[in-house]
Parts: sequence; C-alpha cells; structure tokens
Amino acid sequence: MVEMVPRQKELQRGTHVNILLKADQRSGKLTSGKVHDILTRGDHPHGVKVRLSNGQIGRVQSLRANPASVPHADGGTSSSPLPAPGSGSARKTTIGTLQEPQAPDTWPNPVHSTSLMDYVKPNKSRLSSNQIVPMSLQDQLEKAFPDLDASLIAAILVDYPTLEAAEEVLYTLCTA
Repeated sequence: MVEMVPRQKELQRGTHVNILLKADQRSGKLTSGKVHDILTRGDHPHGVKVRLSNGQIGRVQSLRANPASVPHADGGTSSSPLPAPGSGSARKTTIGTLQEPQAPDTWPNPVHSTSLMDYVKPNKSRLSSNQIVPMSLQDQLEKAFPDLDASLIAAILVDYPTLEAAEEVLYTLCTA
C-alpha cells in the first residue's frame, strides 16, 4: 500500500511535520520539526519541500500532532515540545524511523553560505616566486627568432626535435 504524503494546502508556517532529509533518503530516517518556510510550489509526489525552524530542509512525509498535546501512555499529555533524549520516543512508521528532535543548541547553523571555492582544491604544483621555470624549446626558439611565426617554429620542432638542429634550420630560413 502506498502512503500518501501531505498536500501543500495542509501545510503552513508552524505546522509540526516529519520530513525526509536528502542525506537520509536511503535509510528512510525521518526528522521532526516545525515548518518555517514552504519551498515547493504546489504538490510533489515525494512530498512538499520545506525548511524547518532549525534550518533543516527536506520533504514532508507526514504531519504530526502538536508535541505539546501528545498523550502519554499514563493518560497525561506532554508539556515539553522535545522528549528527553533516549526516552525511546522515536517510533517506526511505514516510511522509516523518526529521529528524536534535537535540542536547539545542537541545530545546524542555517546561515552558512557555500561557494564554489569551498570545493576547489589548491593547486600543489604552483611554483613559488623564487623558482626558475625552464623555458621550453618553443619559447627559446621564439626568443632567438622573434621575426618568425610561432606556428612555423612549432612545425620545425616536429621534424627537428633537438634545439641545435631546429636552430640550424631556422637560421638557414632567415638568411636565405
């Protein structure tokens, strides 16, 4: 049986939901929280994407009762929105296991900008300013014969790969 995800019209800011984070898609582990922003326009077959008040982003898999009014087995109701860690409040659903809510001081910082430079590895082959770079044969011949075209020098180097042989041919071309 396929379980239907809540529609966007059922969601609003402050709604208590269970979301599936992208990182938890394989395990199916759900995270509980309160909707801060609705990020998807309209409905989505895998759930409407929302940002929770703690900054986490995921797709809504189910609605949950307001934690302040969740009944306990002893007949009372919970007055704390967050159950005590390790209290066994996580429950198994047809979609996955609910993750115990985190205390506010352990929430990830939602105001973290990521740029492309965060993923660029520094080039280790960069030369320091005091290192001397040896000139290539092409560069040496272009410096010795500035009036000749670089493509002609490159063509000569294909047939005459040593510096001495290429210089002799180019000198002959220049004096002829």
